[in-house]
Amino acid sequence: MTDPDRALLLDQLLRYVREELEAGVPADSITPDSPLLEMGVLDSVRTARLLAHIRTAYDVRVPPVQMTGEHFRTLETITDLILELRSQAAAL
Repeated sequence: MTDPDRALLLDQLLRYVREELEAGVPADSITPDSPLLEMGVLDSVRTARLLAHIRTAYDVRVPPVQMTGEHFRTLETITDLILELRSQAAAL
C-alpha cells in the first residue's frame, strides 16, 4: 500500500474512533498518535466494536494473537496492523 493509501486508511480510522466510539473524551483530543488505551478510548467493548468495524470496512480479521496492547496502542499502530494483515492475505 502506498503512503497516500496509508494516510487515507489512518484518516478513516481516526474519523471512526472520533465519531462512533463515544469514548468520553473530546473527539479533537484523539490524534493518530494518541495512547488509546491510556486515554480510556479503547476498553473491551469499544475494542470489540473497532474490531467489527475493521472486519466489515476493510475485510480484515485480526487474529487473537495480534490483539495486543502493542498493536492497539495508537491509530498509527492499528493502521500498520491492518496493512500488515492485508499484505499477508494478499501473499496467500
